[in-house]
Amino acid sequence: MDDINSVMSYVWRPGTLTIAVAVVILTFFTRKIVESIRPNLKKRANEMQAAPMYASATGMWWNEVILYAIPVLYGAAFAFVKSSFLHHDVMDFGGKLAFCGGIGWFSSLLYKGVRKVILQKTGVDIQIDASLMPPPVQSAQAAETTAKETPLPPPPNPPQIP
Repeated sequence: MDDINSVMSYVWRPGTLTIAVAVVILTFFTRKIVESIRPNLKKRANEMQAAPMYASATGMWWNEVILYAIPVLYGAAFAFVKSSFLHHDVMDFGGKLAFCGGIGWFSSLLYKGVRKVILQKTGVDIQIDASLMPPPVQSAQAAETTAKETPLPPPPNPPQIP
C-alpha cells in the first residue's frame, strides 16, 4: 500500500500537473497550427462513414502515429529543464526522461478527465466544435488559380428602350 501512496504523491504534485497541463496546451496548439497550414492532414470521416478517412498517407500517419507521439516528446522535453518544482527528487537524467515522458503520455487522460468534470458541473463542453471554426484561409496563389479557372457569368441583357 505504501508503494501506491508514493506513486500517487508523485502524480498529484503541482509540478507534475504543471507538466501535464503544459503538454496538453502545447499539443493543442501544435495540432491547430499544423492542421491550419496543412488542412489535408485532418481526419475526413470516422469509421462509420463510407467516405475515406484520410486524404493521403501523410494524413493517416499524422492522425494515427504522430499525434500520439507529440505529447510524449513534449513531456520528455521537460526532462531538460532543471527544476526541483517539476521533478521533485528525481535526480538522474534517465529517470527525469521516463518520468516526464510518462506524464506527457498520460496528459491526454488528464485533459479528458478535466473536460468531463467541467461538462458535468457547468454543462459547457470545452471541446471546440469543428462546425464553429472558420474555413481555412486560401493562399493567394490558390485563390488566383481558382479565379482563373472559374468562368465569369455572362453579362445581363441591356434593357430595351422603346
